[in-house]
Amino acid sequence: MPRLRPLAIAWVALALLLVAITVVAQALRLSAGGTLDLASPTAPLGGVLTVCGAVILSRRPGHVIGGVLVGFGLLWAFDGMLEAWYGLGITPPYGAPPDDLLPGTTFAYWFVARVGAFLLMGLPLLLVLYPTGRLLPGAWRWVGVGTIAASALLPVALLVMPAAVLELGVPPPPIDDPDLLSLPIPAAVGYPMLVITRLITLAAVLPALLLVVVRHRRAAGRQRRQLRWLLWAGIVCVFLAVISLLAPSGVLASYALFAAVAGTAVSVTIGICAPDRYDVDGLVADTIAWGAVGAIVVALDLAVVALVSRTVGEHLDQRDVTVVVLLLAVLLYAPLRGLVWERVRRTLLGRRGDRYQVVSGLAARLESSGSVADQLPALVASVADSFRVPYVGVEVFASDGGRLLAEHGRRPAQVTDLPIAYSGQPVGRLILPAGGGLRSLLTRADQALLMDVVRQAAIAVRLTTLTDELQASRERLVLAREEDRRRIRRDLHDGLGPSLGGVGLRLAAAGNAIDTDPVRAKELIASSRADLQAAVTDVRRLVHGLRPPALDDLGLLAAVEQQADQLRAAGLEVRAEADRLTGLPAAVEVAAYRIVAESLANVARHARAGAADVRLLREADALVVQVADDGVGISSDRTAGVGLLSLRERAAELGGEAVISCPVGGGTTVRAVLPLSGGDP
Repeated sequence: MPRLRPLAIAWVALALLLVAITVVAQALRLSAGGTLDLASPTAPLGGVLTVCGAVILSRRPGHVIGGVLVGFGLLWAFDGMLEAWYGLGITPPYGAPPDDLLPGTTFAYWFVARVGAFLLMGLPLLLVLYPTGRLLPGAWRWVGVGTIAASALLPVALLVMPAAVLELGVPPPPIDDPDLLSLPIPAAVGYPMLVITRLITLAAVLPALLLVVVRHRRAAGRQRRQLRWLLWAGIVCVFLAVISLLAPSGVLASYALFAAVAGTAVSVTIGICAPDRYDVDGLVADTIAWGAVGAIVVALDLAVVALVSRTVGEHLDQRDVTVVVLLLAVLLYAPLRGLVWERVRRTLLGRRGDRYQVVSGLAARLESSGSVADQLPALVASVADSFRVPYVGVEVFASDGGRLLAEHGRRPAQVTDLPIAYSGQPVGRLILPAGGGLRSLLTRADQALLMDVVRQAAIAVRLTTLTDELQASRERLVLAREEDRRRIRRDLHDGLGPSLGGVGLRLAAAGNAIDTDPVRAKELIASSRADLQAAVTDVRRLVHGLRPPALDDLGLLAAVEQQADQLRAAGLEVRAEADRLTGLPAAVEVAAYRIVAESLANVARHARAGAADVRLLREADALVVQVADDGVGISSDRTAGVGLLSLRERAAELGGEAVISCPVGGGTTVRAVLPLSGGDP
């Protein structure tokens, strides 16, 4: 409980003083031979309301709901104290009506009969103002004002109505009503006025409930969780109202009312001060389960009593019937409670209370889904079933920039999403309703469970993306291979083949003319030599497309330096360093060379950099390629282009990875790790 402020302590002390006076007055009346009025716990209820209001004002100074609870709590306590004082004042030897009364007895009677009706305004006020303490904006504000005014009609009518009108059709009270604030209203007008105002005041609860529904539909986040506590209080009030209707005496009904009002005050206090401290959804489900179990047990007990009384009642006395009913209740309660409890929680909240069942159920669905394409629908169906939410969506980020979406249920207007990450990299998101009914709200425990589910979802999502990427990579490899074959065939067939054929014909003509026309023969041989040189150039071009010749002619570092020289001529300062590059697999060499070349080309085109550093470091089982520049970097919202995707794909083809980052100081860093097992040595 939070520490109370001095003013709040004063209000609580005043309420407790009124309760103490009530207890003393009841004790004196009991000692004088009077009866103890058990059916009127008004003063203790006022103490509870005052304490709740003081707690709210201590945690939220100036909150209107706290002021309402303190004000009505003191009114309840004062009304209960005056009711006890009135009972003592008409009990001999302290008083003998109608004339010999304790001082203040007449005022106590008038206050309880007239002003006590204002206690009815507390509930509509709470419903209209909770949880913000303010009326809803717009036209609903006037509905709230009208509701408050309607709830005050009956108390005001009782305050000004003549005693003669109030006493029509009822036994006369033991003392006379002083009519302190009465107006001269004739009975022909006053009695219908009382009937109408009573109906209007009772009906004022309906628009108040409507305002709660409207506020709940508009609310989100913390305010929606606060309204859940009012929902729980309403469910408790319904059960207590049923108990009061079935109660054989007014005492039980009175204490049911006490519990309903006190429970509402406590739930409102928790909703304002600490709505997230307890699992209100679980509390709602458990309350409904308890109520359902109790109703079924009572109904079965009544049925058994009726059956036993009708069949063997003449052979059993009342005690025997009671024993039979108790035995049956004991035998039925435990299994019935477990069954109903599980059914209610499953209906309202799904399986979110059983962490193991949720996680294992998802794993089983993913395992039995058959194909990767079926895993995303299985995932959303499992989450929707486990948490009983009306909508679940999973969105997967594809490597080509596209998005794959699987949904279960109808998507609401407002949604929230949880990121799905794998090894620190975002691979998708889980989409859930942002608001709605009880099932859409997730407590902290639910969110923790959902994160366990998301971790499994990340594996499924990652498997989906890897499968798509693998298929796309296979398609690209096949297309690239066929394009290379087509290019080589075209170059050989259309270029090198005719060129070599022409050389052969010219050499044959030169052989025929070498004796008769030596000059012509020399010209043909010279032309053939030029064509052969052009053919050699074409062959080198074809070979370069398969593997850069510089790697074989110069080595990896020198080939990189050759690339750097071209950029230095354009004004970019390039520094290159390497360590232990001998004996690298051919595929690793080609990938490293291509990554460096592509990275330096990106620096020259886009970075607006003055310098770039290239590092080639051989580790135990991998070659680390790093290219860093001092340029402008890459915007976070920029979609990866073909060049950046090509870097990642070249590394991924060897089982490695390429990471592009922008340090805080500026520039861009490309770091690729190429496993040495990714190619043959």
